[in-house]
Amino acid sequence: MPKKWLMSMLAFVLLLSCLPFFGSKAAAADYTQGVDLSGTTATIWFKSTVSTSWVDVHYKVNSGTQLNYRTTYNSSKARYEQVVTGVASGTVLTYFFTYNNGTPAYDTGWFTYTAGTAPTTPPGGSSASIYSIAASSIPTPPGGSVSVKVMNGTGGAYPDNQIYWGVIGINPANGKWSYLDLSGNLLPISNALNDASGHLTKNGVNYANIYHTVSQASWVTMPKITSGRMFLSVGTPLYIKTYDDGFAGPDIDNPTDPNRNLYFDFVEFTVDATGYHGNTTRVDAFGFPIQHRLVGLSGGYDKTVGELESETRAGIFSKYQNEVPSAFKSLATDQAPYRIIAPVHGSFKAGGANSNYFAGYSSYSTQDILRNDGSLIDAATSAAINRHVYTSGNWNNVADYYKAAPANYYAKFWHDHSISGLAYGFPYDDVNGQAAYLEVGDPKGLIIRVAW
Repeated sequence: MPKKWLMSMLAFVLLLSCLPFFGSKAAAADYTQGVDLSGTTATIWFKSTVSTSWVDVHYKVNSGTQLNYRTTYNSSKARYEQVVTGVASGTVLTYFFTYNNGTPAYDTGWFTYTAGTAPTTPPGGSSASIYSIAASSIPTPPGGSVSVKVMNGTGGAYPDNQIYWGVIGINPANGKWSYLDLSGNLLPISNALNDASGHLTKNGVNYANIYHTVSQASWVTMPKITSGRMFLSVGTPLYIKTYDDGFAGPDIDNPTDPNRNLYFDFVEFTVDATGYHGNTTRVDAFGFPIQHRLVGLSGGYDKTVGELESETRAGIFSKYQNEVPSAFKSLATDQAPYRIIAPVHGSFKAGGANSNYFAGYSSYSTQDILRNDGSLIDAATSAAINRHVYTSGNWNNVADYYKAAPANYYAKFWHDHSISGLAYGFPYDDVNGQAAYLEVGDPKGLIIRVAW
């Protein structure tokens, strides 16, 4: 997965005499916005969901003189940007935008961003927002590890003691598959763990209990871990068999899987000598909204990916049915109410009603395109086909993605409803920096918010 970088931008100063023309205010109904920080360079960004041909930003640094610039469009991220340099930790940026949405133009309200901390005006305005945790309040972890917190963002749908999480991965110190306990230890998993004291049981079968609840701990230290996966569920823990050499996770293609009728999701990551590397994913399915925030130890890195906090689970199901073409609609009903499944798990699999959906667009089978395996293992080619830019020759222009069929409209939906438009909708969705992926060399805090 590629690292992300910020592009330097040129801008020109607007004449102050132009400002009186833009008097009416606009709510955040047709745009998203934010600030990305890399070192001491901040990028104020604005992403429109309507027809917008220009965006101006007006900002102050530490309550100084207001500066007014025409932003530059970044086609690779499909957003308008303004670079501000010399932004040290603690610097406060206050800003608003003027943008056109046909005629006339509109002003947004003011936003505030403090470098090295969370935005003071979080999306959705919820008291349970992932942004409500100040970076300075995160416990400093021992060298090479990261402080982890799982948040309850269900708005009362589930109490803290009904939100479960468990981490399984390889302990690089001994090469053994292990699970994380609340004391920050990676304990080896095994066949015997399924029958150990406190084990779980469903339909007469025993399963390992490697889970914790939000109510049990505020912060937990996670040491270096390879191929880590944090399983998340509400109402009940998951039923996962552990073995001496691995584990059997949920299988949504198996109608008898003990987790088929449970609400669950997961985040995947690795923590190694080069830092934290992780992501949310919709490659297989959507269980419930997740936000994934990573904070660096030095204070120069604080980013969040996942579904927008303004989205609700019920709202996402409804929007999915309204926004995707007919061939994709059944993916939200096949395993309802538990999840929206990816195309290759539904009618697009071999023998399904849409098994030849991509026929004629390339020489690859629909299943190889959606799984990105078999005869199709080139990441860039796979991404181009899923995004319907395979025959255009311009594979890196985000604005051209998903403009015509055949395209992976399941993946498009998650980009349309995720923070900064970043999502993993298919296995190689990280091509051209489009994935919900975070990494930093000196991790301090990892915050996972389970929403509903």
